[in-house]
Amino acid sequence: MKRSMNRKWLAIGMVCLMVLLAACGKTGTDVKTEGTASGDGAKKPTVGYYVNSTLGDKSFFDSVKRGVDQAASELGYEAKTIEGGNNQADWPAGLESMITSKKYDVIVVGTSQMIDLTKELAAKYPDQKFIFYDDAIADMPNVYSMIYSQSEGSFLAGAFAALVTTSTELTNSNPEKVIGFIGGMNVPIINDFKSGYEQGAHYIDKDVQIVSSYIGNFYDAPKGKELSLAMYNGQKADIVYQVAAAGGLGVLEAGSELGKYSIGVDSNQNGLYPGSVLTSMLKNLDSSTFRALQMFKEDKLPFGKVELLGVKEDGVGLAADKLYEEHVPQAIRDKMKEVEDKLRNGEIKVESALD
Repeated sequence: MKRSMNRKWLAIGMVCLMVLLAACGKTGTDVKTEGTASGDGAKKPTVGYYVNSTLGDKSFFDSVKRGVDQAASELGYEAKTIEGGNNQADWPAGLESMITSKKYDVIVVGTSQMIDLTKELAAKYPDQKFIFYDDAIADMPNVYSMIYSQSEGSFLAGAFAALVTTSTELTNSNPEKVIGFIGGMNVPIINDFKSGYEQGAHYIDKDVQIVSSYIGNFYDAPKGKELSLAMYNGQKADIVYQVAAAGGLGVLEAGSELGKYSIGVDSNQNGLYPGSVLTSMLKNLDSSTFRALQMFKEDKLPFGKVELLGVKEDGVGLAADKLYEEHVPQAIRDKMKEVEDKLRNGEIKVESALD
C-alpha cells in the first residue's frame, strides 16, 4: 500500500513538473525585445522617416508623416521620424546616422535636394533599403522611387484658377484675368508645377495672365506673404497657387486677410482659411507612402524602379470636400469634373517640364 502511494505521488509530481516546464517554455516564446517582435513572436518591420526640413508645414512633409503613422497603426510598423532642420549642411550626417544605427528595415526620404546624398549613401550601404519620394533615383537595387505627375495636378489647379478669375459669381474676383503662382525655389520640379498650372489656365482661357515669384526656400512664410500681397494688390491677381511647403502658409494668410482666393498644395488646406482657400492640389504623399510600406512588408516593392503616379492612379487631384462644395459655384465644379475626367481617360495630355 505504501509503495502504491509513493508511485501515485511520484506520478503526480512528474505531471506537475511537465506542466511547469511547458509553461516556462511558452513564456519564453512570448518574450520579445521591445520594438522588434510582435505578440506572436514575429519580427515587426521598422521604418525611419528622414525629413530634410521640419514638420509643421500642414502640407508636404506632414503628408508623408501621415502615411508613415498610418503604416505604424495599421500594418504594425515600428516607426521613427527624424527632423533634419533647414541647414542643409546637417543633412548628410543626419541621414547616415540613421543608416549606421541599423535600426530600420527601410528608410523613407525624398525631394530633389536629397537625390545626390541618397544615391551616395545607397551605394555605400547596399544592404539598407530606401523609399524615395517626389523625385527619381533609378537603377539602384536598394532604392524604390515614387514620383507624382505634379504637372497633371497643377493643370487642374490652373484650370480652376482660370475659372475663378473669369467668374461672375465669385464676388471677390476682379475684371482682370490675372492669376498668381508662388514657388518655394526655382528648381525643375517646382517649375513642373508651374508649367502644368499655365497649361491648365490656358486650356480654359488663352487670355489669362500668369504672374509668378519664388520665395527662395520652403520655410519662409513671411516672404511668401510679402510676395503674394504684391500679386494681389499690385498685379491684380484674383487667386494665387502656392507650391512652397511651410513658406506657402504665408500666401494663404495673405489671401485670407485681403478677402482674395488661393489654392493650397500637397495636403488638403481648404480648412485653414475656409472660403479663401477654395481648393488644394493634392499630391497624395500620405496614401502613396502607406501603399509603398504595405508593399515592402509584403515583399512586393519593386526596388530599382521608378513609379509615376498621376490623376489616373489617384496620385494627384483636387480637394473637393464640403468646403469646396460650399464656396465654389456649381458651374465651376461641373467644369472641373469634366476636365478631370478628360485627364483621367487621356483626352487631355499635359506636357511635363521634366521631360
